[in-house]
Amino acid sequence: MNTDRHTPVVFVSSTCYDLKQVREDLKDFFETNYGFQAMLSEFDSFPIDPCIGTFENCLNNVDKSADIFILIVGTRYGCVMENGKSITNLEYLHAKAKGIPVFVFVDKQLYNYLKIWKTNKTGDFSAVVDNPQIFEFVSGIYNESKQWIYTYESMRDITITMKHQLSLIFSDGLTYKKVLHTLQPHVLESDIPAGAIRVLIEKPYAWEHKFLAYVLKDEFDKLQKHRWNFKYGFFTTHMIKLDSRELLQDVSVKLNEIIKLSEILGTLLNSTIQDAIGEPGVPSDLDMIVYASKQFASFYERIIAWALYFRTLHTDKVFQQLLKLLYELPESMLAQMDNFVDKLYREIISIPDVEDNIKREIKLSCVLDKANTNAINAEIERLYKLLC
Repeated sequence: MNTDRHTPVVFVSSTCYDLKQVREDLKDFFETNYGFQAMLSEFDSFPIDPCIGTFENCLNNVDKSADIFILIVGTRYGCVMENGKSITNLEYLHAKAKGIPVFVFVDKQLYNYLKIWKTNKTGDFSAVVDNPQIFEFVSGIYNESKQWIYTYESMRDITITMKHQLSLIFSDGLTYKKVLHTLQPHVLESDIPAGAIRVLIEKPYAWEHKFLAYVLKDEFDKLQKHRWNFKYGFFTTHMIKLDSRELLQDVSVKLNEIIKLSEILGTLLNSTIQDAIGEPGVPSDLDMIVYASKQFASFYERIIAWALYFRTLHTDKVFQQLLKLLYELPESMLAQMDNFVDKLYREIISIPDVEDNIKREIKLSCVLDKANTNAINAEIERLYKLLC
């Protein structure tokens, strides 16, 4: 995890003309009172890449620099892009995707008209807004993003809210700093996801299990390209040419390898992860949870590599059915691993943060498909009879 210090950057997004004074006051509020860098596109301090356009510069600065994002929605929608969205809308979507704190302030008059617009979307609201799409924008923020919305009538409404919210962020930062001194070595250096960090700080009910769920899900999310490789049979190594005898010897070795991988997975599930979590009342080993999660994902990747190996073999056509069966052999095991991670994540993350005294069990078995192993053995026996 990157813990480098820098001056916090607050990106202020809004239409420029109708909220010009509010934007200037916000810049002064953050820079004078807090020493933050306020990033507003109309000021010379706004970073510009001359090789890209105005809209691209705005989105680029949200993606690369913003630590806090403040959206001020007045009664003007702003310039509309080819995709039908305003630059303000796109900046907001980029900030949400980035996962930084987002604070939305909507003009109170506009917000009050929102309910009227929902019941009469074809009505004339030109006396209130310049473009009815602004109602769509605010409605989407509320319904789709589940974003908390503050209303404002003056600059003072915004600054009072932000003072309170910044104090909460500062408090969280102090708590996080305390956590740094109590964690086991290397935990934060393991690139753990934001959800895992949150449970380390807040310590909700079943937090060790939630830490495992977040870390394991994150490790498996990183494997999407490998899933595509397996699905479409893509490989990056050179083709290997084997004669009949070499191929049958190689298949015997590879079958022993996949059986061993399956046994190790059983150890990871039944022993390693259990030891990392520990018995009730015993502190969990966070380093071991991260280690077990990464190992579990690593074996998933190795199993895919095992299967793709049979795509690289160049041999007589008589072996094509055997190679097909071998390639498909771990398919059910990979599906079980994916389902396990998804199920564990859904069920554990859904546990309330306060104890509810409900006992929960999550069971999984990752085994080779016996039907496929039987088919492979039968095919090998057929080939021996044919070739010997």
